[in-house]
Amino acid sequence: MMSTVFSAVVVSIGYTLLGWDFAALLEANRHMVKEFELDTGPSIEGITVAVSAFGAIVTTIFSGSLLDWLGRRAILVHSSLLLLLGGFLMLWSPNIYILLLARLIVGSGSGLVFTCVPIYISETSPPSMRGLLGTMPQFMFFVGTIFSYCLIFWLTLMSSPKWRIMIGAIFAPSIVYLALLVYYLPESPRWLVSEGKISEARVCLQWLRGKKHDISGEIGTIVEGVDFISDTAIGTVQGQSLSGLTSSQIWPQNTFYWHLSDPLVDLLGSIHETMSETITGSRRNSFFPVFNSFYFPEHEHRDDNSDQQTREVYSAGEANNGDGLRTSLLSQTANVEVNDTNTSFTSEGSSSYLRRHGTQEFMASLHDHDIEEEDEETSGMVLPHQPAYRYMENTRRHPSRYRILRLSETADMKSKWRVLLQPGTRHALCYGILIQALQQSAGISVLLRYTPEILKQVGVVSLFSDIGLSPHSTSILISALNALLMLPCITAAMLLMDVCGRRALILATTPILILSLSVMSLSTLLDTGSLEFAILFHLALTICFCSYVVGLGPIPNILCSEIFPTQARATCMSFCSLSFWFGGLLSSYCFPVMLSTIGLGGACGIYALVCCIPLFLVYYRIPETRSLNLELIADIFKLSRQPPYVQ
Repeated sequence: MMSTVFSAVVVSIGYTLLGWDFAALLEANRHMVKEFELDTGPSIEGITVAVSAFGAIVTTIFSGSLLDWLGRRAILVHSSLLLLLGGFLMLWSPNIYILLLARLIVGSGSGLVFTCVPIYISETSPPSMRGLLGTMPQFMFFVGTIFSYCLIFWLTLMSSPKWRIMIGAIFAPSIVYLALLVYYLPESPRWLVSEGKISEARVCLQWLRGKKHDISGEIGTIVEGVDFISDTAIGTVQGQSLSGLTSSQIWPQNTFYWHLSDPLVDLLGSIHETMSETITGSRRNSFFPVFNSFYFPEHEHRDDNSDQQTREVYSAGEANNGDGLRTSLLSQTANVEVNDTNTSFTSEGSSSYLRRHGTQEFMASLHDHDIEEEDEETSGMVLPHQPAYRYMENTRRHPSRYRILRLSETADMKSKWRVLLQPGTRHALCYGILIQALQQSAGISVLLRYTPEILKQVGVVSLFSDIGLSPHSTSILISALNALLMLPCITAAMLLMDVCGRRALILATTPILILSLSVMSLSTLLDTGSLEFAILFHLALTICFCSYVVGLGPIPNILCSEIFPTQARATCMSFCSLSFWFGGLLSSYCFPVMLSTIGLGGACGIYALVCCIPLFLVYYRIPETRSLNLELIADIFKLSRQPPYVQ
């Protein structure tokens, strides 16, 4: 998996540039006001921040369509070019107008990076490492912040600090970022599969997983996850699977708990509990009896003869255009036994079950057409995968018949926006937008940006006055030390993300975040000017940042990159990114107003109250997604939001 980790590190360099720009902009504004003879300091500060956010919002609006059209790798390359051009213009910037243009370009590149990097990492990472690698951008963000603070601290020791170097220094790492993206980064296999490029997807996935890794099962699962069949399949499987069950048995809407808790949270909780148990000891789920047959065996026993035959056929099929895809799909269907009363699910075969059982009525209508007898024996199981490999093998031989079988053509004729109206996608999108907006509205990002000013206000800078440092340089140094202290916390989050899970980390760290904000508020309101209160505030601020980077900081991005189906992931992620940027704008605008009206203590108290909202949202509505395939997460969201079947 070294290539997978390397790819995640490469794309996360974009977040390093975002962290650098995040920390340097506020300090650069202090000096550009003097050079350009702008007397309204707060005005130019607001303009530079607003222009960057405007560029990010504009590119984020179109990022979903661009990601689906050009691909993940191409958009990342374009984002690096924008950051490179913006950094060069900021280094030059002879007047305020060129500087604002440069800020607009940098903001546009930042919007693309923020949207695309989590998508790329989630689509290329294996389920067992997706949380670890998904936290990598947060780690790299603070690496860039530390380097930026170190450069700013060195420049503030000079008589005339050069603010162009502070913000334009991203020009140099942007060159490295561009070179690595162009020469070493493969395309996302899931995007290639959605475009019908199965051979290229298999090559990219093999490079990501390593030459000795067998990717036949994973590439088959990816193909299954792409919606090649009509949306009525989910409704059909629900009607068949829930036959004989009353509505009250499946959806206990009359209970008080139903109005508070999302049944999907209980469903996935029972699934993850079952993963650590034996098959015979699997727990039953009262909300979704159809999922009572889910099991995730840790060690699957397979017949040696069948494995040998599969390897032989797979080796023989590598010369085909599908690169052994037909064999991988057939081998998967052979391993899934479908019974009327008890069906065994695996994390790689659930979407296959849904699609096979949902297309039986459609299969009956296809027997009237000219379908070869050899295909009829397995058509009930292979039809959902036929559009992927028949596009390569049989289009020239049977063009008219292919138009009948390729159901994705009908789906392509519909607007992709209709995918967002499907129940599962719609609810997942609402949760994603809400948690991203709440992450920014909690105000921690603003506290991070204004840390030097806050430390000067509470009097912490007096700690280093004996060694000859100015208060401003001292605040920069302490900010750098705070950012450096966060790296071990983010490292711990990376290691725990796939062990404890996303929900557990947020539920454990958000109360600490709320408590630390409350202590900051009280210490500021009760401040008597003593050094003890200043140390207490700084300690609470450090705990606040450390708890944030473990939970509420990286997890919203990870969740938003996991809970959407492949067909709608880019579009939905663009909506979530829009809520992030708008929430950041709102928080940036309100923070100076709150400082001038209710003070720092009042602002921290409001942020503590706001942090309670994502805590309850995650507890009652956000499911656990660790160790689950992206296709399984999307299918469970889709199935759980179908109306109950009434006999």
